[in-house]
Amino acid sequence: MSPSYLDFYQLKEDPFGLTPDPNYYYPYTEHANALLSLDYIMNNREGFYLLTGEPGTGKTTLLRIFINKWQTQAEIALVMTPRLTSEEFLQAVLDDLGVIYPLSGNKNDMIKEFRDFLLEQAAAGKRVAIVVDEAQQLPDNTLEELRLLSNLETEKHKLLQIILVGQLELEAKLDEPHLRQLNQRIAVRSALTNLSDKATGDYLITRLHRAGATSGSIFSFRSVQLIYQLSGGIPRMINMIASRGLMVGFLEGKKVIEEKQIKIAAEEILKRKKPNRRAGWRLWKSAS
Repeated sequence: MSPSYLDFYQLKEDPFGLTPDPNYYYPYTEHANALLSLDYIMNNREGFYLLTGEPGTGKTTLLRIFINKWQTQAEIALVMTPRLTSEEFLQAVLDDLGVIYPLSGNKNDMIKEFRDFLLEQAAAGKRVAIVVDEAQQLPDNTLEELRLLSNLETEKHKLLQIILVGQLELEAKLDEPHLRQLNQRIAVRSALTNLSDKATGDYLITRLHRAGATSGSIFSFRSVQLIYQLSGGIPRMINMIASRGLMVGFLEGKKVIEEKQIKIAAEEILKRKKPNRRAGWRLWKSAS
C-alpha cells in the first residue's frame, strides 16, 4: 500500500479537517474571551448572551467546548434548526431537555411545566441554558418567545440563560426597532474576527503539533503569508487551503510546502469560493 500524505508528513491524523473539533481549538484572543464570557453568564445567571462572527470563524467549535465543559453542571438545549415557529421552538427546547408536557400542546401548560423544571434545576444547583446556533434565521415571533422565556426568574436571579450564536447580520436584525426590548436584555456580547497574519502562522503550527507533527516548519514562512492573504484569516478557509497544500506537496514529494504548492492548492478552492472571496481570487490571480 502506498503511503498517504499523513505518513509522508509524519502526522497521526488530518490537522486541517473541516469538522469543528475542540481538540484543535486555537485560543485566539477573541475566541478565548468569548469562552470566558460564556462562563461568566452561566456562573452569574445572566439572561442573554450574543456571539457573532463570519462563517468559518470558529463559532461552532466554541459552542462544543462550552457544552463539553458545562454538560455536567447544566441542562442545555441546543437548537440547530432555528427556522421554527414560537410553538415549534418551545416544543424543541422541552424535548431536548426531557421535559414532559401535555400532548395537547397547550402553550400555557408547556410554559408551566418548563417553569417547574427550571425551579427544580435551580433548587438542585444546576443551570439551564438554551443555545441557538445560526440564530440570524430565527423568525421575529420566535425571538419574541425567547424574550418572554427570559422572564422566568426568581426574586434573586434568572432561571434561564439564552445563548444566541449567529452571523454578523444577527446584530443588524436585533437593532431593528421592533426587537429593541430583546436587544436591551443582552447582557454580554462577543464578536469573532479573522485571524491576524501572525496568528495564522501560530494556528497552523498548533494544529500540526496536535496532529502529531514533530516539526513546525512544514509550511515555509512565505507559504504561510500567502495562506493568510488568500484566506483572509478565516480559519475554515485556512484549513481548506492548508489541507490541499499538504496533498499537493505530497504528490510532488515536497517535505516543505512553498508558495508554489499553495498557489496550486488555492486555485480550485478560490474558484469555488469566487463570489465570496474576490479579494483572495485577485491575489491568487496576481500570484500565478
